[in-house]
Amino acid sequence: MLKITCACLFLCCLSIHAVGARPPVKRDSLLTILHISNPQARERQLILFLRYYFEDVPKNRLDATKAETNLLMQRYDVTDRIGIGYFIETLSLMQLRRYREAERALIQAIALADKNDDSYLLYACFTHLGFIQTYYGNMIEATSSFRMAKKQAGLLEDAYMQVIIDINISDIYYRINLYSQALFYIDQARSLMISHHITEPKIKNAINNNKAEIYFHMGNIDSLKKYNQVLTATRVGTYRLYSYQKRTNYYVDLLQHNYSGAISRLQQLRKDSAYRFDNTDEQNLADAYFMAGMPDSARVAINRLLAGEAQNNHPEIKSHLYDMLGLIAEKDRNPQQAVFGFKMALQQAKEQIGRLTSVDTISAQIKMDEMQSAYIQKTENYKRERLWLIFAVIITVLSLIIVALFYRNIKRKKYYEQLFFTAKKEELAFINSHEVRRHLSNILGIIDTIKQSDDKHQAYIEAEDHLLCAAANMDTAIKNISDKLEA
Repeated sequence: MLKITCACLFLCCLSIHAVGARPPVKRDSLLTILHISNPQARERQLILFLRYYFEDVPKNRLDATKAETNLLMQRYDVTDRIGIGYFIETLSLMQLRRYREAERALIQAIALADKNDDSYLLYACFTHLGFIQTYYGNMIEATSSFRMAKKQAGLLEDAYMQVIIDINISDIYYRINLYSQALFYIDQARSLMISHHITEPKIKNAINNNKAEIYFHMGNIDSLKKYNQVLTATRVGTYRLYSYQKRTNYYVDLLQHNYSGAISRLQQLRKDSAYRFDNTDEQNLADAYFMAGMPDSARVAINRLLAGEAQNNHPEIKSHLYDMLGLIAEKDRNPQQAVFGFKMALQQAKEQIGRLTSVDTISAQIKMDEMQSAYIQKTENYKRERLWLIFAVIITVLSLIIVALFYRNIKRKKYYEQLFFTAKKEELAFINSHEVRRHLSNILGIIDTIKQSDDKHQAYIEAEDHLLCAAANMDTAIKNISDKLEA
């Protein structure tokens, strides 16, 4: 089967970037964000919110909504509100499909954001610049812009933003047939979601859809069926989920060579107001016509695609379309048209090869950026760990010093307590030997004198005062000893 390449349209890329449902546009939601006290958290929420804010604004209300939003930025003193004002102008111009003017506004916003070192605004501006460059088919510049956006997301260490950029980069790579790179970035997005516990259904649906797109272009029917079943079984809706489901349904038909079934589905989708039928589907319909043996219908669809602006600057698409025209002309035995078709296909293929080389160079630069970012992060982690180690060593040394001082104080305290105890013991021994025993000796002497006297009664009367005085002095000495023992 001929290789089927999807059209790279701005709206498709924008839908991938949005990766899901647009939040309802409400003024109170914007006011809630502007009331966030943390400036960094407020700007992050504001940038993520503004991307969707103008998509649902009616065109006749764009100027009034833009003026009101800028007034709110000023009233709440939003950081870098002038640069955000240019970004708002970009969103308004993109809604009006005035992409060249939007690109100029973005360049002014990037200059201001770079001057103010505003990574959130730089992320948003480079992302939307990538969308505009994708619309014009400038895949090299678009990849480079997404690379710059990815660097800003890495500096912010914001996994959510990194996931969205990885999906965008994967989207570009599978559209220019670099499937291994596309798988690498979509798998990287999934790994980031798992490691950072990001559970938003719209991101999951976008990743599953990109997987299905990649495996469709690779012709891997088993993997395509797997992700088609995952998308079909998904019940948590986003505004793109219906399109994902319907598109992968006819992808399965195409890879199973059920071309009549695919044509029938595509013709129904063209009439389905809930489905956004675009040039991607138109090209797949042309392929189905060709493979089903309906060359006239295929030729009409191909000429309609080549006449549209969407294919300008998209050699990867035009090469395939011209190749089909050459094959059709060959079957019709029209050698001149066949030669023209193959010649144009070859010319577009050469241009595409040159672009792929440049895009692959940017891919290598993105990987180098990732390696550098990982090295810087590891260096920062090493510095933090070293600081913690130094801090732990200082705490340990201080703890040892405190313990040593505490131990020394305890020893000195015990030493002085021992000295104090010895002094008190000597003092008590002195009181006991000089005070108590002296008064006791006096009492014993008086009693002995009374005992040896002839008139003991008279002797007692004469010695009574002395005896009482000695006893009182002895009592005082004993109480003094008792008080010192208690102390």
